[in-house]
Amino acid sequence: MSKKRKKQWLFVVVLVIIALLTGCTGGGSGPANEPKPKDPAAETGQKEGQEDPPKNGEEQQEPEPEPEQTIDMQGKPVRVLSWGYAGGEKGTEAGEERIALEQELEKKYNTKFQFDQIPWGDIQDKITASVVAGEPIADVFLLERSRAFPSMLQKDFLQPIDGILDIDSKQWPADLRKTGGFAGKVYGFSTAVGGGGGIYYNKAILKKEGLPDPQELQDKGEWNWDTFLDIAKKTTKDTNGDGKTDQYGLALTPTNFVPAFIASNDGDVTKVVDGKLAFAGDDENAMEALRFYSDLSNVHKVVKPQTDNWDDYINAFNEGIVAMRYGEGWEGGGIQTNLGSEYGFVFIPKGPKATAYHNAMQPTLWFVPKGANPDAVRIYAEYLIGYMPQEGELDDWTESLFADRKSLDNYIEMGKIMTPKDWEGIPDFGQEIGNSWKNIGAGKETPETAMKKVRPVLEGLLDAAQK
Repeated sequence: MSKKRKKQWLFVVVLVIIALLTGCTGGGSGPANEPKPKDPAAETGQKEGQEDPPKNGEEQQEPEPEPEQTIDMQGKPVRVLSWGYAGGEKGTEAGEERIALEQELEKKYNTKFQFDQIPWGDIQDKITASVVAGEPIADVFLLERSRAFPSMLQKDFLQPIDGILDIDSKQWPADLRKTGGFAGKVYGFSTAVGGGGGIYYNKAILKKEGLPDPQELQDKGEWNWDTFLDIAKKTTKDTNGDGKTDQYGLALTPTNFVPAFIASNDGDVTKVVDGKLAFAGDDENAMEALRFYSDLSNVHKVVKPQTDNWDDYINAFNEGIVAMRYGEGWEGGGIQTNLGSEYGFVFIPKGPKATAYHNAMQPTLWFVPKGANPDAVRIYAEYLIGYMPQEGELDDWTESLFADRKSLDNYIEMGKIMTPKDWEGIPDFGQEIGNSWKNIGAGKETPETAMKKVRPVLEGLLDAAQK
């Protein structure tokens, strides 16, 4: 080889090496199918949304979109576990659409959906046993939040979804970090939390007594404990002159009424301290709610006496002898059957310590067990988003629950103002505190005496469940 040819060959080799080194300086790629979010502000020093200045008078070109991330499940299934069949079923338009979506995603990701059903009460134990054995039986499973938090979380049976799904995307509810989160991480997800509980009221009774409609009070920002009490007092009376009260302002059961009113005063029964639930049912805001609850029965006497029959307060309202009661949104259909269109549904009235409306809830969410396939979770999330109504969207059944649009809108908004009842997942906690609330309502104990007496019991239950 001549010297000239040899120099040319060496020059080509150097260029190739430089090109290879330049291509390697971009850093290693992240985990498969987990694109790293880009921060334009960090790369350019500009504020988000600010346009780049033109360079040397040249027109700036739009950057090419990043290629869509692909998943190949290589025939492995997406395993879904719930107590009811979670896939599409033949025979209805909605069911057929879901089946078509399943087939589309199965082809797209080289997978199959596996929808397994086990009884409601067995899901927590079955998932737990499979995780302990090192082989989770599902990639996603359906469970009430309180059965997952704190017990399954603190025993390391759950996988956070923060690094799997973009939970800040508009495809998910805006408050998903609160609804599905615990101690700073998010574990549960759903396309919509749905509505919750509020106050049902009998429009015919209020019209007869010449009282304002709670919806109008809510619209004016005047729906609070004072206006609620005023209506309850003015609708509690003897209507036939026999000297006995036969119409009541309120019917309730403490199990659902008390947590709602504690939440409405910006309080809670428990709070998270250092990653664990701690008792908060005797904090200032909660105690103010308990005193109000006690006074309703024992001072103002506006509450219809409750029997041992759980349905008593429901039946009394449906019979038209009670002006108001607490109820969940799904109960609207039964109320409509009995009262026609003469009822409304509004928020829990605002307590003195609150600056906004609140309520307590028990959401049902999808969770990911430890050791599940993250790609299967992503595919199921795409499926869920593809067929479930998004937040604010309605299905025919939900629309049928209420006789007027205002009530329906209230129900939709209630899903955004809920405080999770994580204490319901602590064994015996609900029974112990429920008995105390029942004694308060019956006038057997003052709120102060009842909470002082039950506090050590409840703290012991919390400690035992969170070792």
